[in-house]
Amino acid sequence: MERYERDCESKIDKVCRIVESLPMATGTAYGLCDSWFTCKSVIEAHLKKGFHLIGGLKTNRVIYPKGVGIQIKEFAKYIEKTDVHLVTVGRKEYWVYRYEGALNGIDNAVVVLCWPKKAFQKQGCLHAFLSTDTELATQTLLEYYSERWPIEIFFRQSKGNFGLNTYQVRSAQAIDRIVALIALTYLYCVIGTGNYCPLGRRLKEVRTASQRDKVAMIYNAAKNNVPLTEIFAKLKIA
Repeated sequence: MERYERDCESKIDKVCRIVESLPMATGTAYGLCDSWFTCKSVIEAHLKKGFHLIGGLKTNRVIYPKGVGIQIKEFAKYIEKTDVHLVTVGRKEYWVYRYEGALNGIDNAVVVLCWPKKAFQKQGCLHAFLSTDTELATQTLLEYYSERWPIEIFFRQSKGNFGLNTYQVRSAQAIDRIVALIALTYLYCVIGTGNYCPLGRRLKEVRTASQRDKVAMIYNAAKNNVPLTEIFAKLKIA
């Protein structure tokens, strides 16, 4: 994770710089990104380091079937059930259509159009993905892309459980510290006891243990005639 400073460089330039810092790939390797970063400069940065890129695509991107430029979402309207086939990714099935050719700014790549099994041609259900490796099988492409989904889950959980979207600090140092604390807390909850545990379950366990510790502290303090003011102080209650 890196802090983004808008006045210093664009998000695209930052990603390209991060890619340039990677070691050269020694075998077949892939970079994964969402639709914000699937562009010519990011693709070229990956290719220079020996990586193919697999990324999401916005459905307004222009492709060129038979040399005619058309947005993906418009082209998809002409796709019939006979033009697609089912693939299974994880436990879910999807109707997919495979296109290979040019896009705006990209000479040749594979684009996969994808719908959930029960939502073929339904409004808002179309998703598109790109791979610069034109020999990669469609199912493999989608399976590889699905490996970046834990990143989305991490940010959602960090916002919902650890205050990533509600912190009130402004200095760069303070932001770096809170991001580090969030990451450490996440790691502690998931693997901190020596065994992997889903975050939701571990959070419940940690919160229950914390509440028990608090009750036990109050109970023991009361048994030992600790003044109420000291108990409040330990609980940080004004």
